[in-house]
Amino acid sequence: MKIVYNTNGELVLTEAIKSYCEKNFSKLEKFFDNISTINVTLTATKSKNGPLQRVDARVHMNSSIIKGVYTDEDLYTAIDKVTDILAKQVKKYKEKLRDNNHATPRKKVHFEPKENAIVIEATKTVETITVNPRPMDLEEAILQLEALNKDFYVFTNCETHEMNIVYKKRNGNYGHIEPAEI
Repeated sequence: MKIVYNTNGELVLTEAIKSYCEKNFSKLEKFFDNISTINVTLTATKSKNGPLQRVDARVHMNSSIIKGVYTDEDLYTAIDKVTDILAKQVKKYKEKLRDNNHATPRKKVHFEPKENAIVIEATKTVETITVNPRPMDLEEAILQLEALNKDFYVFTNCETHEMNIVYKKRNGNYGHIEPAEI
């Protein structure tokens, strides 16, 4: 495990701070072996109540990054708190990996032509629906989408005479899908 330090100009990185960080962050290895790098940014800022010490740490493991940030008047307390935050997140990450590795194998997908459905699990089915999209412009398709209170609406674009889809995004805006020209 490699620890990379960054500081701002107001904070001097001493050997005592480095050894304290290394002692605390090395505790994370007992939770997860594949920690490659920890980027630690130590920042000192002035506030009305006195100086504030901020510790921002990013743990790089496998292809994931876990981040912990804490601000306190005492730098050593902030390092302790960030270590606690990161330890919880590393444990959670390891449990998630373990749960994913021990998950039950997926059931096979098979086609049942009698019902015109694809059965994925005993309780879930994918039904095939045939649509005959009406010719309309994009604004009318959005109005139809809202009127029918659906997540998406299939229509024939009256300008291009091709099938298009308009859908509602999570942020409340609309998306428009049209075929690419080859």
